[in-house]
Amino acid sequence: VVSPTRVVLEGRTRSAQLGLVNKGSTTATYRITVVNMHMDENGAMKEVAKPVDGQQFADNLFRYSPRQVTLEPGASQAIRLLLRKPKDLADGEYRSHMMMRAVPDLSGQSVENTGNGATVRLIPVFGIAVPIIVRHGKVEYSMSLSDLAFVPATEQEQLPKVRFKLNRTGNRSSYGDLTATLSAGGKEYVVSQIFRLAVYTPNDSRAVEMTLRVPEGVKLSGNTLRVEYKEIADEGGKLLAEGATVLP
Repeated sequence: VVSPTRVVLEGRTRSAQLGLVNKGSTTATYRITVVNMHMDENGAMKEVAKPVDGQQFADNLFRYSPRQVTLEPGASQAIRLLLRKPKDLADGEYRSHMMMRAVPDLSGQSVENTGNGATVRLIPVFGIAVPIIVRHGKVEYSMSLSDLAFVPATEQEQLPKVRFKLNRTGNRSSYGDLTATLSAGGKEYVVSQIFRLAVYTPNDSRAVEMTLRVPEGVKLSGNTLRVEYKEIADEGGKLLAEGATVLP
């Protein structure tokens, strides 16, 4: 377990701390590295080697320690970050991810030999990636919601959905909560929510799909579905984007 799951260094904030806790039942070693990742149009994160298309990474803007820790069950370790911005740093938002990976215990592991050769035994390596965001100078952004479309239930997909795009402009990313509300019979029903969804720079949009869970006895047809994207409560809860459609 890692807490917090997101770090933002801006304004006068020059340092931060992450807490790493071993929730397992055995002693474990964790290796801590910094990786650069890009978000695709569907929100999937992929590691990249070099910045392209306006990507601005933060891997050279902070130091951290330790780089590796061994923790007994229930033990914790603080990972400290210290910002080090150069004087000529251009205004904008910079982001990298701190990766905490469990180092596999290879004791007792062996290669299984067969009559036709050798079979390698695969060992899963688990990790958690935490975004480290550095904002410098003048940063601003605006959001809009477009292409709102209703997707009815099918035999394969038993619940209806709504699809849309979150569009971003500016030089910083967005981070907020999505809520889909159905207006029916003079009442408002929250039928879907997604918490802490980001649209990272330099992406100008992200495709989103929300599964709708409608209370029994409430009809969709002819009623209005509204989707709102708001800042997380800790950052003010401001409405960033919204859209509505009358369901067929």
